[in-house]
Amino acid sequence: MFKSLILFHRRLLVLSASSLAALALLVFQLGRLTLEQGEERLEKAQQRLHSTIYLPTWRGRIIDRKGRVIAEDVPSYDIAIDWDVITGDRAIEYASEDAKSSIGRERWQSISSEERQAYIDAYLPARLSELRDFWELIATTGGVQRKEVEKTLSQIRIEVEDMAEWVWSEQEKAHKTRYGDVMDFVQRPIREQREPHIVLPRVSDEIAMAFEMLSEQYDHVIHIEHSRQRDYPLREQVVIIDRSTLPQPMAQDDAIEIDLDRIAELIVGDVRVDGDGIVSVRAEDIEKNPFRANGVINLSGYRAGDEVGKRGLEQSLEDSLRGYRGQVVRQRNGDELSRISVRGGKDVQVTLDIKLQARVEAVLSPELGLMRVQEWHRKRESDLPEGTPLRGAVVVLEIESGEVIAMASSPALPPLRDKQNVDGNPWLNRAANGLYPPGSIIKPLVLAAAMTVGELRPDESIECTGHYFEHVTDAARCWIYRSKYNYQTHGHLKPVEAIARSCNFFFYDLGTRLGLERLSDWLQKFGMSKPLAVQLTHEHDSGTQGHVPTQADINKLRKRGALKFETVSVAIGQGTLTWTPLQAAAAFATLARGGVWLSPSLVKGLHQQTEDLNLNQESVSLALQGLHDSISKPYGTGARLHSPATNNEPTFNVDSIRIWGKTGTAQAPSYRLNDGSKLDGLDHSWFVVMASTMNNPHPEFVVAVLVEHGGSGGLVAGPIANQILHALQAEGYLESTP
Repeated sequence: MFKSLILFHRRLLVLSASSLAALALLVFQLGRLTLEQGEERLEKAQQRLHSTIYLPTWRGRIIDRKGRVIAEDVPSYDIAIDWDVITGDRAIEYASEDAKSSIGRERWQSISSEERQAYIDAYLPARLSELRDFWELIATTGGVQRKEVEKTLSQIRIEVEDMAEWVWSEQEKAHKTRYGDVMDFVQRPIREQREPHIVLPRVSDEIAMAFEMLSEQYDHVIHIEHSRQRDYPLREQVVIIDRSTLPQPMAQDDAIEIDLDRIAELIVGDVRVDGDGIVSVRAEDIEKNPFRANGVINLSGYRAGDEVGKRGLEQSLEDSLRGYRGQVVRQRNGDELSRISVRGGKDVQVTLDIKLQARVEAVLSPELGLMRVQEWHRKRESDLPEGTPLRGAVVVLEIESGEVIAMASSPALPPLRDKQNVDGNPWLNRAANGLYPPGSIIKPLVLAAAMTVGELRPDESIECTGHYFEHVTDAARCWIYRSKYNYQTHGHLKPVEAIARSCNFFFYDLGTRLGLERLSDWLQKFGMSKPLAVQLTHEHDSGTQGHVPTQADINKLRKRGALKFETVSVAIGQGTLTWTPLQAAAAFATLARGGVWLSPSLVKGLHQQTEDLNLNQESVSLALQGLHDSISKPYGTGARLHSPATNNEPTFNVDSIRIWGKTGTAQAPSYRLNDGSKLDGLDHSWFVVMASTMNNPHPEFVVAVLVEHGGSGGLVAGPIANQILHALQAEGYLESTP
């Protein structure tokens, strides 16, 4: 009996242990299903009871300074197809059903997987043929080529598969963090592998209706979705320019019409699409802002087919322009359980005047001819050949506000059909991102700095002797001290005339008095290497910065014994100096404000940095007077087009306005011709001009013009600046006074 009792207890212990083990296994499985798959299984269970619809949002509008819409979303229809039809899995599924039906489901269960596959393979060609016919019908109904549809399908597959790989990678990391290597990670289809995808975006009402009828015939694998597309209503314009205002060799009595089709695109940007107009979301977009992460829906997140800003303001203001989707949850009987309203993106007002922008781009167009080498441009046989396209930029800045009202770069972006044409790097915004030595346009800034720190008296004169270093006659010399001018000198000059005549010697002396450290510091104060609030590439990016000699540079120059020569070079805008046309415009605007630097802006309402340089106000007056005389006096370097072909006509022929200006010529790197050869010894052309109406003694607008490898600043950049002033007047900014 005792032995029987022991055996009973042993059996009880074994039974208890077995029960506990089974219970532990059940608890473990319950925990795994709850923790690892709980969200997904809950979602699947809920999906059986209700459905969730995500309502499309829209990007905010971009509006110019006068309230004109330059970018907006407009309603349209998208045609979407189920994912398993796009991948071809639906054809395989149908072939499998055909095979089962042919031999009966009972027998199907009894045969091997190899035999099953053989039956499926027998029916698959017919189903694949039906699928090909289906896509042919989609292309025909959509009015597109079949190859375009195939390209779109391929891209959708790549995007979704890339997205799935990224999601699975993140899920696997989380899985290993939670469970280690105890449990294998299982890849499950992501949402984008269970949803339809847009195959034909932005179709007409008629095409959408045709697909609505097809959808019923094809088991509702075709979905017609309400959508929006990005539209740029003022990107195409015709600009009329009066050719009688051009330099004499180009002047005509008629006007020229210039068709422009990509106005402000380099600045405003666009949304990212592929070559066939399909919106393209990339893995980095999903990573930055996923629609669904760890089971949580983010209604502002990216999904395949979403609009994403590419280039310019569309990219830099993406977070503001992008909206939030709406969400509707309904029961299977159609009753609505919950709703989250759509929230569209914010409208953004920019400082550009799109009509003025069009006029500026027309001035830089090849059709007008000012951005092609003309015979009268050429002063030497070694200059660029006649007809060579020129590259450059224009900035128009409102002085009081620091707002950019126009900004253009040449060459313009190539036509959409000519995307491979990269000649001249048209994707570089030369106005905001091109870095160039300033040349003589910095002379008014150097004058104001020298007088502010007491290195020059207002009535002091400096004698120009032609060359600055006593025993060196072929370096650090004045531009007039050359054989073609019979080695003339300017003699004794005071500040105003020194600017008007652009005497190098005068500013060599000022640079030496200041020293390179103070000179560099003052150029920085005028914005030569300051960040600018231009908002062109990223919401927190401040734009391209220029360069002035740093203390490390100065120390190296001193050790090499090159400090004196570099100092005088920097004083006339040569040497190791670079800035952008936008920074040049901002520096002249600083002078016009009496010494208050204000960071330029392209977007209304953005914070702008400001700094009072505490300039000596008499130095400002003298600098402005010198800039006025540079245009108005016969000896001013910007007053006339010095060429026999132009009969030395006035540079500017705009009526009833006040003008201040400065020419500049800066050494340029080699120019590579089409045949592969190089031209050396060329110069960049600068002209910065300020203007106001006759009843305003203070400058209102500044125009900075830069022409790469153009040569003479006055002769090449001057006529362009003149046409920009005509454009300002035509758009009502410099109205003529009776």
